[in-house]
Amino acid sequence: MKTKFFFPLVALAAFSGAACAAEFEQTVNDLIPRLADPNVPARYPAQMELQDLASKASAPGREADRAALSRLLATKASDPTVPQPARVWIVRQLEYIGRGEAVPALTQLLSDADAELRECARRALEKNPDPGATASLRTALEKAAEPKWRIGLIHSLGEKRDPAAVQLISRHLPDPAVGWAAAKALGNIATPAAVEALWSVFGQNRFAPEALVEAANRLAANGQTAPAKAIAQRLWQQDPAAPTRRAALVVMASLDPAAATPWITDALTSSDLKLQQAALTAALGAGLTQTVGDLLPRLSAAAKVQALALLPATAEPQILAVVNDADESVRRAALEALGRVGSGASVPALLAAATDETRPGKSTAAAALARINGPGAAQVIRQAASQADPKRRAAAITALAARRDTSALGTLLVAAALPDPDVSRAAWAGLGQMGTEAELEMMARLAVRNKPAEAADALQAVASRVTDKPTAARKLLAVAGTDPQAQAVLLPAFSALGGPEALDLVVKLTSNPDPQIRDQALRALGDWLDLAAAKPLLAIAKNPNTPLNQYAAAMQGVARLIKTAETEPAEARIEVATAALAAARRDEEKKLLLSAVGSVPDARAATVIQPLLSDPNLKREAGAAALNLAEVLRRTDRKTARALAQAVKDANISETLNQRADRLLSR
Repeated sequence: MKTKFFFPLVALAAFSGAACAAEFEQTVNDLIPRLADPNVPARYPAQMELQDLASKASAPGREADRAALSRLLATKASDPTVPQPARVWIVRQLEYIGRGEAVPALTQLLSDADAELRECARRALEKNPDPGATASLRTALEKAAEPKWRIGLIHSLGEKRDPAAVQLISRHLPDPAVGWAAAKALGNIATPAAVEALWSVFGQNRFAPEALVEAANRLAANGQTAPAKAIAQRLWQQDPAAPTRRAALVVMASLDPAAATPWITDALTSSDLKLQQAALTAALGAGLTQTVGDLLPRLSAAAKVQALALLPATAEPQILAVVNDADESVRRAALEALGRVGSGASVPALLAAATDETRPGKSTAAAALARINGPGAAQVIRQAASQADPKRRAAAITALAARRDTSALGTLLVAAALPDPDVSRAAWAGLGQMGTEAELEMMARLAVRNKPAEAADALQAVASRVTDKPTAARKLLAVAGTDPQAQAVLLPAFSALGGPEALDLVVKLTSNPDPQIRDQALRALGDWLDLAAAKPLLAIAKNPNTPLNQYAAAMQGVARLIKTAETEPAEARIEVATAALAAARRDEEKKLLLSAVGSVPDARAATVIQPLLSDPNLKREAGAAALNLAEVLRRTDRKTARALAQAVKDANISETLNQRADRLLSR
């Protein structure tokens, strides 16, 4: 089969220069039986061989080869002794390589009894550039009786833009079965006679308006502006149907924006949303931004929303004029538009909307402030963050953070120390989002001095991004000094920085007489950067004098560390889990620890979980943890994963767990 497939390529190489018709014929004759194989899928290799042969023969510079092969294929196509499937495929190649030499055979096939061959011949003549091909199609249309066949021939003549066929095609315009195809073909041809024929059935053939629009577009594309405008003008005046008026408007706006301006005004102030949309698209495409902007106050709410979504930056004054529109949807659209195209001039309006408690739109305005990028916008927002009244100042600070404007970090540090709670809260949130190691020490000093509630999250966020954690921890320890209250304020930052000195301080605070400080220190240990905090947490949990709430917090912290300390050795995490399970006083904490150890990707975790599959109080959690671990190990330790799944199945804890185990075992 491979030899046969490549044979035509080899043969073709030998045809370079003047093609040898005899060798072409031998190749095609060899292919014909395979092209007509009763097993339809078996025809494919031969079809591809013939297609490749035709492609190579019609390559640039091989005109002699193309003509020789085309003549041969035309002969085979018209030969009734050649099987029909082969003739069909042959004609399909003539569709791409045939010229004048193929026209007689293809014309003959237009009258063939086989419908498929007729259709293939029609398509081949449609693509054939020879004038004789067009004449053959016209002759066939004159004789055609069946509507479907007439439609195909009309389509082909329309695709060929045949002016000589206009009168012939026009006869079919009143025909209910064929009139739509005739109208479309005349719109493609777009000669004066074709256009006049379409006007003659305007109001009778419902496809005429669409065809006239197509004719106008074709004329415009060919630089024939005057007749294209004439069609658009007449369509606008004569056809009240919205689709036609929309199309006419687009044509006129592209050709003569000044002449289209009154139409745009009418369309924008109409009640037809689609017509309004077309008018907006046409107007903005034609550069009539000022026209749309001037009309904005007169438009309906729906039309305003559409316009605001499309208006460019040059319409900023007009957008600002409707930012306080009575309609909520218009206000939101105006705010969104200012975020898209606004400059510094739009920032005050956006800040006002972002702080207006009396009506909706705050979140829309805030989003617009975050994205506005026109000239001067960033500078005006920075100025407002330093100088505006408290509410707008807070809104500007929030916008700076959303914009990731790190040049404003100094402004945020100043604002974080201000007494106004809105401003301070916004500044701390912004520092948490953008702050770096350079701001951390000053943030710590502000937090120790003012003790705002928002400082904890911000300090922890910035500390987690610090690269030189030991140095940062030493700086914060110096800031905290020996005052437990100051130390407690910085606990979240210490948990993100880690280190032995910070850990010693936090452990010390777990024994502070102030219960609030003790609780904060316990939370800091539970959020610690690494497993170093597990040992003091376990010591607290094991102490029989530890109150129940602190014991529970300590065990929860240990469970979190086992689960999240992914950079720690698995052996160390499992060792902590084993010790914690031994120290656990209640099943509640054991269940938490089982869940945590099930996330450790190590076979040794199985030895911790598996014995508890038979514990009546813990078996469900142990089964779930075992299967979670099996999922984790399935690709790295298939043997252990299967053993765990089988152990869960053998324990027969629940139908749900059995089904999960079965799925794992079946993989």
